[in-house]
Amino acid sequence: MKEILCFGDSNTHGYMPGVGTRYPLDVRWSGRLAGLLGEGYHVVEEGLDGRTTAFEDELQPWRSGLGYIGGCVKSHAPLDLIIIMLGTNDAKTRYGVSAEEIGFGLRELIAKIETFFRYNGAHYGPCPKLLVISPVPMPQTGGDPEFNEESLKKQAGLKAVYRPIAEEMGCAFAAAEDWIGPDLLGEDYCHYLPEAHRIFAEKTAQLVRELLG
Repeated sequence: MKEILCFGDSNTHGYMPGVGTRYPLDVRWSGRLAGLLGEGYHVVEEGLDGRTTAFEDELQPWRSGLGYIGGCVKSHAPLDLIIIMLGTNDAKTRYGVSAEEIGFGLRELIAKIETFFRYNGAHYGPCPKLLVISPVPMPQTGGDPEFNEESLKKQAGLKAVYRPIAEEMGCAFAAAEDWIGPDLLGEDYCHYLPEAHRIFAEKTAQLVRELLG
């Protein structure tokens, strides 16, 4: 059985734009991914709205991916693949960090995963393969006070920032914006419509098969 961990934010959680509730499992991309891969694969969904790569939020606690990832991988190990898609929330105005600093957060997140398995491999197995996916940039703020025009520029720069980090650290890389256009985002200009979840699942399933055979 191939074990896959999907580690992300609200689009991995399945947040439904305009409603604020959660899409059913068979609509969310992780649930669709499990269906596409079929027998021999187990997909674990670890999505949380507001999650960042590494930045803690006093207004919304427990959002730092870096702070949570150790316990998360320990809970679900052994693993064959971890899919990481984060960065949208790091661009919120209250963090005040650049796209490059968001990249630092991604780098530290990957390093923490590798360090955990390096020192705990006897009990939890070898380090899984990692697939980094840069998120779809928001085309507009949609009136959300957490984001401004500078936030949008940071999000738009993440593809160029993430790709060399993934290559340097031996991770596979993909950009969700290459699959999903602004027309497939909901009325908040951030969260996926059902069709976007379908496309994302299909593209990700193809990459998973290439990575895991």
